[in-house]
Amino acid sequence: MSGYNRYTTQYKKRKNNTFKIVLIFSAVLLFCVFIWLAGREINNIRNNTGQTPPVATSSPVSENNTPTVTPALKPASIPNATLKIDGIEYAVSGTQDTRQVSSSLNKLKAGFGKGSVAHFSFETPPDSYNITLYKDNNIVFTSKTSVILSDDIPADGEYQGVCEAQWNQGEFTGSANYYFTLLADFPASPVISATETNPGELIVLKIKYLNPDETVEIETDLDFKPNIFRYNNEHIILLPVSYYNKYDSIYSFKLIIGDETFSYAINVKDKEFVVQQLTIDPKIAAETRNDKSAQEVKEKIDPLRPVCDEVAHWEGEFIMPVEGGRVREYDFGKRRHVNGSPTSYRHNGLDIGHDLGVPVMASNSGRILIADYMIGTGNTVIIEHGFGLKTWYYHMDELNVKTGDMVKKGDIIGKVGSTGFSTGPHLHFSSSINEVYINPITLINEGIPLITSQ
Repeated sequence: MSGYNRYTTQYKKRKNNTFKIVLIFSAVLLFCVFIWLAGREINNIRNNTGQTPPVATSSPVSENNTPTVTPALKPASIPNATLKIDGIEYAVSGTQDTRQVSSSLNKLKAGFGKGSVAHFSFETPPDSYNITLYKDNNIVFTSKTSVILSDDIPADGEYQGVCEAQWNQGEFTGSANYYFTLLADFPASPVISATETNPGELIVLKIKYLNPDETVEIETDLDFKPNIFRYNNEHIILLPVSYYNKYDSIYSFKLIIGDETFSYAINVKDKEFVVQQLTIDPKIAAETRNDKSAQEVKEKIDPLRPVCDEVAHWEGEFIMPVEGGRVREYDFGKRRHVNGSPTSYRHNGLDIGHDLGVPVMASNSGRILIADYMIGTGNTVIIEHGFGLKTWYYHMDELNVKTGDMVKKGDIIGKVGSTGFSTGPHLHFSSSINEVYINPITLINEGIPLITSQ
């Protein structure tokens, strides 16, 4: 029995040891499962909160076969630019904002004066560029250039600008805008159309950059008191040289602007005018050239001569008032003797021969100062085109307009006739600055110097 008890005791000990081992192994296994579940939960939490590891754009393998992660490439930045004006450099940052003018971007303000040059240079030269300047939201200059000259600025003031640049290759591709502001301040700059002229022609002075608070004084011995008018962004002075001025003589013209004086010597060249002996029915001459006719001119016409509308009504070039007429350019300014009279008068325009009833057109747009029958000139129209520039139409058969009408260039104002002091159907056509007559052929062929002649 003792042997059996000893065996039973040993068997119980081995059974207890086996149970302990199984228990320990189960505990370790449960612990590993717990750790795995906990780790999985942590990863899920990270994914849900957006905390993801960097994404590789490619997965190259290192020498030890360990994958490496390459960060995503950043887009190339917009090249910087420099705006250089009169030796001063301004840094300008580009933007792909396409707004015309942005108050948040348009912080660069630079002075710009006489002789100034603004030039854009770029950190990386673009393939193309274009500069546009705005004033009061209106485009005043645009060009496929990186340079702005002082002549590109029409007047003093503040100009918003944008330089648009385009890159087609390189690190940065695409377009960018560079915003800036120019503060323009120029001294008054007068220009004269000519300092040598024939009698009966028109000289024009144009003043650029004249500020409203600047006064202008005019002095001349040309027997004409000129006025100054604002035209677009400039000021102009119309200076007619009469055929009554002495030939081959020097006249003076002086502008005093503030503390500065601009002096010009006007050489009036010698010109030979034609002398005409005109024969007309003595009855017609007596009925149309008399004291009553002279009094009518004094009362109806003379008050209109100094009229100067402050607005330029004309539009572009002047046209011949009748088509296909017979014109002799030497008619203007000729000395005319009537029926052998020893005295003569100056013919102040052109006689354009044509058939009775041919339409007569307004040479340019303007205001009808008078449309009436006159003893000497028959059916007469005078058009004020602005600034004292007038055209005159005589001897018409009938009138299609009335005093006070506004007409456009080419409008029919009457028909060719032979009323008043006339020898046959024709249109007498004149042009003047106030009371000084100028050559209408020059006005039509060449325009107003420095204005419509540009």
